[in-house]
Amino acid sequence: MRLAFLITTLLWLLPTLTWGFALQPLQTRNLSPAVLGFGLPALAPARVLDSGSLRLQATVDIVSNFTEGVRSNEALRFDGETYRLELTGVYGIGDDFEIGVALPMLSHRGGSLDSFIESWHDFFGLPQGGRDRAPRNRLDYSYSRLDGSGFHRDTSSSGIGDLSLQAAWQCWQDSRADRRLALRASLKIPTGDSDQLLGSGSWDLALWLSGEQRWTTAGGELLLYGGSGVLYGTDGDLLPDQRRNLAGTVSLGLGLQPWSRFGLQLQFDGHTPLYEQSDFKELDQFAGQLAIGGSVGLGPATVLEAAVVEDVVVDTAPDVVFHLALRHQF
Repeated sequence: MRLAFLITTLLWLLPTLTWGFALQPLQTRNLSPAVLGFGLPALAPARVLDSGSLRLQATVDIVSNFTEGVRSNEALRFDGETYRLELTGVYGIGDDFEIGVALPMLSHRGGSLDSFIESWHDFFGLPQGGRDRAPRNRLDYSYSRLDGSGFHRDTSSSGIGDLSLQAAWQCWQDSRADRRLALRASLKIPTGDSDQLLGSGSWDLALWLSGEQRWTTAGGELLLYGGSGVLYGTDGDLLPDQRRNLAGTVSLGLGLQPWSRFGLQLQFDGHTPLYEQSDFKELDQFAGQLAIGGSVGLGPATVLEAAVVEDVVVDTAPDVVFHLALRHQF
């Protein structure tokens, strides 16, 4: 009874304790060990920054992976945790243009979340997929083929990942109808150590459209958003003989702000496979994940977003990701 009263009181006070903001896409992307080093972009906002505006963001993802299997000529095991911190800065440079830079820092380790994740799956009725029978808190990110190719990481590693340069152009907007499109591009530079799975060793160029439509309803502001694009990359160091140099990306999300200072979101992110010549769907199948979360205003220009991400196309993305992003606009 006391807990229910406390939650009700906090929800009642929330609109008076925080500040208004505009919902943006959740900054989520596939962070599977075989994918995170490549330049797949997170869906950025369809609204480009005004000239002279600066947005700084720190994104934290706690990633739990578990999937394994053996095929006729290959074996795969992704079992471990990845901690990722990405620092991003974006600046409006003129009418309808912005530029930015993003630097990730990564840590792969055995972690300590296995027991919690098993309880999480039991509570929500989700399959364990063999996690409950595997050694606890193990790190083993490995893929091998009979021809000797593959990768293997079973000791902890930490360091900077691959730097990304970003640019965007507000190619269309209808302010009266509150809808807009932005053309976005990013170039990923191989600054991370691919031997430690901190980078891919490839140069990746992504080009995509981000769009949004907002409506004012009786229940609050409703936001429909999405985007789609292409990624082209060099072979890199991670399974270069199996790398698909061209891939497609798609994201679709729905947000509702019952109060101007608080919003809820549901977002799907997917991409075509980055590899070929494999019977594992972890490598050679369309990947899809679903993020459930929201955002809250912490100040006049500060927003905190939080989400839980699950692999709705099972085994093509991490088992579960706990996502936080804090951004401030100047």
